[in-house]
Formats: sequence, C-alpha cells, structure tokens
Amino acid sequence: MRSADHHYAEIAFKHVSSLIGDSNAESYGQLCHRFPIMVQTNGLRLTIIFFQAKVKNQLKQSKVFDQYLQHMQEVLGIDNWSKAVALQNADYLHLTRKALKASVWFKRYAEALLNVTQANEMTSEAGDL
Repeated sequence: MRSADHHYAEIAFKHVSSLIGDSNAESYGQLCHRFPIMVQTNGLRLTIIFFQAKVKNQLKQSKVFDQYLQHMQEVLGIDNWSKAVALQNADYLHLTRKALKASVWFKRYAEALLNVTQANEMTSEAGDL
C-alpha cells in the first residue's frame, strides 16, 4: 500500500519533470515556492481564487497559474475547485493539510529538476506573480 506522500511525490515528479527546458519552467518553479506560503498566510480558498483570477486575466503568466492549479487538482484528486473551496470546516482543513503536504513535493522537485530556489524567487524580476 502506497502512502499519501508517495502518491504526491509521484504525480509532482511527473508534472515538474515535464517542464524541464520549457520557457515557463522558472515561473512554474516560483509558484511551487509561493503556493504553500500563500496557503499558510491566506488560506487555501483565497489562494485558489487568486490563482483563478490570474488565469482569467490572461496575462503572459496565466498559463503557469492554470498549469499549477490543474496539477494540484490531479494530485489531490479534485474534480472541481469550486466544490473544493466550498467545503465546510473539517473537510476544508483536511484538504488544506493535503494541499500543503503535496506542495512540498512540487517545491522539492522545482529545486532539484528546474533549479529554481527560493533565493532565485526573491531576486527574480518576474513581475507580480
């Protein structure tokens, strides 16, 4: 029987490794670093809504936000974010914990495979991600 962490690691590896050499790899790696911080600061609901707003703006970086949301949906086994953010108390807290645990794997693989570190994020001039 596989652990939840093994499941998260496997899917995160698949998605992050698919971005090696992609022009959006650095932006995606930066989101991998920012997502858990945003969830801890603002909560999962507001973070998801923020990412969805970025996708709707259709700016240059909107593809990266959409990719990250889709990848996180797959790893968490969610069909629809609107249902997920409408969850009540215990279910919402459980989903938030799962999202934070999964985001650790995305962050690790972004550092290892895409060479995007938190230090790069802080000094990057990528705009307002």
